[in-house]
Amino acid sequence: MSLSVLVVGASGSVGEPLMKEFQRQRSRFRRVAILSIPSKAHKFSPAQTNGIDLVLGSFLDFKSYEGFDVVISLAGSTLQRMQPAMIEAAVAGGVRHFYPSEFGIDFDRADVQQLRFFRDRIVTRDHLAATAKAHPDFRYTLMVVGQFSQWAYSKVCGVDVENHVVQAYGYPDAEISVTALEDIVRYTVESILLPFPAGQERRDIRVRGDHVTWKQLIALLEEVQGVKYQVTYLDPKEAAREQEAARQRGDEADELKWAARWQVGPSGLVTVAEPLDNDKFEFTAETLKETMQRSLTGN
Repeated sequence: MSLSVLVVGASGSVGEPLMKEFQRQRSRFRRVAILSIPSKAHKFSPAQTNGIDLVLGSFLDFKSYEGFDVVISLAGSTLQRMQPAMIEAAVAGGVRHFYPSEFGIDFDRADVQQLRFFRDRIVTRDHLAATAKAHPDFRYTLMVVGQFSQWAYSKVCGVDVENHVVQAYGYPDAEISVTALEDIVRYTVESILLPFPAGQERRDIRVRGDHVTWKQLIALLEEVQGVKYQVTYLDPKEAAREQEAARQRGDEADELKWAARWQVGPSGLVTVAEPLDNDKFEFTAETLKETMQRSLTGN
């Protein structure tokens, strides 16, 4: 029996490529739809012309989820805390498979449990586990993919590819696992079609496109662009102080920005450990070098 899928938060940076992948694989699903408030409905006209439905409503209203088997949340950082309420509404509407907005590292690790950037994601995981205990037919999938390759060499992590400068909070030998965004959305769509392990309520899809140190990441940038980078590694404690100052003045967006600068950059936290699930899929993920060549040089 083919499944029906509802995507929440499809207007963001992950939403657009994800919906393009759903359009490409539309015939494999009974229904694919985007949940949107009326004022943003116009953003999804191109998707509608390619077989994607539009549901107008709130992600807090159970009626929005009626008729759907699977929900994929793409809630942004400042909306992460709303996911438990979203899960409750989805379950009330009949949804029995939920993908939270993670697409990152394994947040079960003890060294990330108290870090601000991951806090709301961890709360969501706990709520998913509790929901599965209360509803034996409910299950959820966690996409453990590391850092988006394109974001690893962006200003989010202190990398300026136009001026060839790096000012990153962390250490050159810190390791990082990366996966290209285009591969992440393909893994996500195709994972829905994989058999869910019998007797389990939680499934981790652990994939990565590459695994390098930050020193190697910068060397790849230099090789691909044919330039030398000016690199400075800054003390993560400085970014942590900026994060705390933002928290104290009540600026959540700035707090999360500074949390990201030292927690998802060259910190050694953003890794995907083996064993991996890459071999469950019938395609090979891009290496970091391949992604750089495609995004920076067009080759």
